[in-house]
Amino acid sequence: MNNSKVIIITLNYNQNDYSLACIDSLLNSNYTNFQIMLIDNGSTEENTQELERILPIDYRLILKKIKKNRGYVGGINYGLEEGSKLNPDYFLIMNNDTIIDDKAITELVKAADKYEQNAIVSGKVYHYDQPNVIQLTGLIFSDHKYLIGKSPGKDELDIGQCDQEAERDSLDDVFWILPAKIVNDIGFYCNYFFLYAEQGDFAQRARRKGYKLIYTPKAKIWHKGSVTTGNSNRRALPICYWRGKSTFIFLYRNLKKKYFLLRISKLILKQIVKFIIYKGDEKKQIKASLLGSFAGIKWMFNKKPDNGYNPYIEPTINTINDTSNKIHN
Repeated sequence: MNNSKVIIITLNYNQNDYSLACIDSLLNSNYTNFQIMLIDNGSTEENTQELERILPIDYRLILKKIKKNRGYVGGINYGLEEGSKLNPDYFLIMNNDTIIDDKAITELVKAADKYEQNAIVSGKVYHYDQPNVIQLTGLIFSDHKYLIGKSPGKDELDIGQCDQEAERDSLDDVFWILPAKIVNDIGFYCNYFFLYAEQGDFAQRARRKGYKLIYTPKAKIWHKGSVTTGNSNRRALPICYWRGKSTFIFLYRNLKKKYFLLRISKLILKQIVKFIIYKGDEKKQIKASLLGSFAGIKWMFNKKPDNGYNPYIEPTINTINDTSNKIHN
């Protein structure tokens, strides 16, 4: 069996039950040479104390505490920084609201090794509550100029339609394995992002450097989804704001100027029309998305790391901060 060292990074934010189930599934893997770096990313003190109490005692598990929530990007970058000190061959980044197949790490490493560590590799993501229904298999772009694509098999019953290993145009970091050489070459996640679109940005940076994005059907995971952000009306507005801003920044960074201007103009115009037509909660969500886009425009003229500010979150919660001033481009 391959003996490459894998550092697994996942974040916890007041979701102990999900993190514990994720950790348990990892510890049952048939792959042996790995360590789990669980980043407790600004959880309450009570939550952290409970987490320390319920986590299994295992030499492969490392718990790291961040006092202030740095957001998804800041938390992952902290994990990459700390994990680099352990000299891994690979980083496996994954969401904590997942259950991983016991053979998945083996299959990810096997596929990455086949490409001589010159590829980011992800696998088949299923819906947790519909365990035979595909959620994600990576993206194929139907329009490369505008980076518009779809995920083959998405929301379909798995009948073998996505059972061939293939190159993709983008991948999602619900789970993916990054060779350390790629991280050393292109850097960490870009901290212009706080939440959403960071993985697409990282994937395109890797592609521009000549690295491949590979989907392997043999690595499987079950994803619950919307755990940290949630899907209630109370959570919908901040999510819409972050998605609006992150989409703007992603397109700005990854499209040629003329295609960026055309696509973002169409997106904002479409949002304005919807804002005029829609009523109630839908109108509020469109407004939040527009405010996110306008925040992206403001960012374009004053590019700084995202400190997590969101007008739909109480100011006392807006303490999310990546302490690093380094821009990970």
